[in-house]
This record gives sequence, C-alpha cells and structure tokens, in this order.
Amino acid sequence: MILALGIFAPEVKPIIDQMLIIESGEILGRSYSRGVIGNNEVVACSGFVGKVETAFMTQKLIDHFRPRLVMLLSGAAALDQSLKPGDLVIGTEFEEYDTVFPLSHGKMVIKAPDNLVMRFLKIYFKDWRFGKIVSGDGVVYSVEERDKIASSHRALALDMDSAAFAKMANENNQSYVVIKTILDMADENTQSDFDRNFPLFCGKPARLMVEMMKTHYIDR
Repeated sequence: MILALGIFAPEVKPIIDQMLIIESGEILGRSYSRGVIGNNEVVACSGFVGKVETAFMTQKLIDHFRPRLVMLLSGAAALDQSLKPGDLVIGTEFEEYDTVFPLSHGKMVIKAPDNLVMRFLKIYFKDWRFGKIVSGDGVVYSVEERDKIASSHRALALDMDSAAFAKMANENNQSYVVIKTILDMADENTQSDFDRNFPLFCGKPARLMVEMMKTHYIDR
C-alpha cells in the first residue's frame, strides 16, 4: 500500500480523481480515500499545517494503514533563487531550521532513503532539482529572513512539514519520498504569489505520481 499525503486537499485531488475508490473514511477529523491506481493500492489524505500536525497525522496514518511507501506531495517556497514557481524539488535531506540545540549543527539532518521511487526519479527526471528541504513553523515573508535561512542551511526550499514528515517516517523505518512544487519565493510577495500559483501548480507532484502508478508497481 502507498500512503499519499498533501497539506491541502487540492494537492492530492489528482490521485483521488484517478483511483478506483474502494473506501472513504475519516481519521482524526481528516478525510481519506483508499483505492487502486494501476496495480497500486493507494490511500490519499490531507489536512494538516505545521510540524506538530504533520507529525501526529503521519504517525496515525502509518499506524492505521501500515503502508510500504509514504509520499508527501505538496508545495514549498524557494530558497535557491534559480528556482521558479512550478518547479519541482525532490527532497534528499531534511532539517528543522527553527529548532536549534547546542553543538547539534549538522546532526539533525535526516537523509531520504535510497528507494526505488527515488532511483526512478533520478534516472528519468534529471532536470528536476534534488536537495535539502528545511522546515519551520512560520511562514517566511521577507528576503532578509529567507537569505539568512538559505545561507545557514544551504537548502533548496523551505516549508512547514517535510522535516517532521521525514522524522516520523524515519523513526518507523518507513520508506518515503517528498516531492514539492515551488509556489512562492519566501519574500514580501509570498501571500500574493501563493494565492496565484497554488491553483496552477499545487497538484503537480500528485499528477506526476499518478502517471507513474498507472504504469509501474511502486509499492516500496
């Protein structure tokens, strides 16, 4: 089974629209759909913002469905200014930029597993960006703050969920992948950029995985 998670419902809607639904339900107030795409059994769920909600929902869904692969398919802000809205970033490392412990520099980084999905993405989508994604509980609205985070963590993108998701998956010995679409540039135009780009690009990671699941068995 594959567990596909989005922060907002439109991010996983392409998966739900393409699956043969065999069950719908609710867990901790969040709706989920379970069905089949190609030869893959899939559960899609969304509805959590920030590291705490991401952590407890990821854990609850792993406990309930016991998937073999967990995917986080959602949006992020660019730290690397060569990225543009609509670009895709695949996480290879994850870190909380707003959690700091003495003498912990570099020790809190979680490395993504080298699973079959990651190998497939690296072979067939070489033009995409692969690298570190950092997470925090606040929305970044200024160039000054963005550049400070970028210089101290050397990451491609930032969000409010990837690090918590990766930490829970890692603690459960769970295979996972994180695919993000850039929605804003983490600057003074963050809100307007997000409002404009979310309807255009939010489903892009999910649409990619739908096409992959139609033709490949990726349950690991």
